[in-house]
Amino acid sequence: MSTLKAWLVRLRGPVLTVLAMAIAIVIGAFAFTDYPQQLGLVAASVDESDPHAGHDHGPGEHDNHDEDDHAGHDHEGHDAGQSIELSQQARANLRLKTEAVTVGPYTSYVEVPGMVTRWPGETHVSITSPLTGVINAINISRGEMIKSGEPLFTLRLTHQDLVNTQEDFLSQLGQLDVEEREIQRLTSASRSGAIAGKTRITREYERDKLQAKVRAAKQSMLLHGLSEDQIASIERTRTLVREVVVTAPLIHEDDSLHHDALEEAANRVAGNPAARLAAMQPPPMSLPSHNHIDAEFLVTELNVRRGESVNAGQQMAQLSNYSRLLIEGQAYQRDASLLRKAADSGAELQATMTGAGDEVETITGLNVVYIGNEVGTESRSLPFYVGLTNEIERSEQRGDKRYVSWRYKPGQRLTVRLPQSQVDDAIVVPKDAVAEEGPERFLFVENGDHFDRVPVEVIASDSVNVAIKNDGQVWPGQTIAVSGAHQLQMAMKNQAGGAIDPHAGHNH
Repeated sequence: MSTLKAWLVRLRGPVLTVLAMAIAIVIGAFAFTDYPQQLGLVAASVDESDPHAGHDHGPGEHDNHDEDDHAGHDHEGHDAGQSIELSQQARANLRLKTEAVTVGPYTSYVEVPGMVTRWPGETHVSITSPLTGVINAINISRGEMIKSGEPLFTLRLTHQDLVNTQEDFLSQLGQLDVEEREIQRLTSASRSGAIAGKTRITREYERDKLQAKVRAAKQSMLLHGLSEDQIASIERTRTLVREVVVTAPLIHEDDSLHHDALEEAANRVAGNPAARLAAMQPPPMSLPSHNHIDAEFLVTELNVRRGESVNAGQQMAQLSNYSRLLIEGQAYQRDASLLRKAADSGAELQATMTGAGDEVETITGLNVVYIGNEVGTESRSLPFYVGLTNEIERSEQRGDKRYVSWRYKPGQRLTVRLPQSQVDDAIVVPKDAVAEEGPERFLFVENGDHFDRVPVEVIASDSVNVAIKNDGQVWPGQTIAVSGAHQLQMAMKNQAGGAIDPHAGHNH
């Protein structure tokens, strides 16, 4: 027992030493597991998409690296938290539009509902049968565009009154020829003294009566619908007219000029009722009479068929001239003062219309033509009318016929904008160029392949444009995104890893 005890005492020192070395080895192993890559003991996992991944470069080691993948990019001034990079595909997907920033006046508008409508007495023209007859030919088709003077219908006459008038006209022409020859004979005979001059005077008196009847017959045929050329043909060929060609009408140039002159004069003397009344009086001999101009019409109705018998005054077709239309707006009581002010000063109004892809089309340069005199019993609104110049948006040629489509059509709904106030010095951008986040408002400024989000102050806005304070946050000449600000805002929030507010960036 004493021997065993002595042997354990002798081993205590070496055992403790070995145990201490084992503990040291274990601790060292755990300590160095955080640095395997620095020590080169473990192969680093390198991202092949980053040519520098897995490398530990010292400060300034790549300052002059000529093959850096990011060389040539303009990232000056970028703040990673306020900037977003867009590829060309992303720009195309967003249908991103950019424009240069400009500073100028901003006009705020009050918006009221409106509708495109025809111009009473001008847009539609009814083509009626001048005489009783049978439709022999129809030279037009519905939807076709025609010009003034083009033939529309060929009408075979069956009107007995016109037939009798032509017969009387030919009979009187024959009698007039006889009287003219007799007067010539008597004139020659009276020079020789064979016949008294009194006889010649009697014959001249009869000739004058026949000439008066011929003139009356011409006027009667004009009233029946024959043209001056047709009457001249009857007189020249001494044959009756059996057919009448109905043509597209002309526009009286003096009427349109007079209307424009009245409107211009009323605008010049706006605010002065006495002067306005005086200006509306047409100056004597200021406009030519019987001056016609060619116009283009659309065949909107065709009411007869070939072989059909028609009476005098019966409608055969309707032609429509859509080159000038009206916008009928509905102003409410609170907007009446703005409407009167715009009408008196000749201020320009605007109209907006939503087109394909929810794009808003703005129509500028509009003026009030006149204000209605009755308030709607149900709508409680006052109608007013604004002139609208139309244009052809599509034309198709099929053979010798042309079919067109006008840009503005009666019945289209739109919004009329009445000018209210103006800010002289502001950055005016479209509504879709401004993003919102709480009380903050942002523009996205293009910077190379990035867009930097810049906070701005909104001083006024409407459904189309926003006025930004010109305080140096954004300056003229910079390029900004004028569409897709909401999508850029959401993409930036997603990039930052924050929760996406589905309403973030909307302008309500």
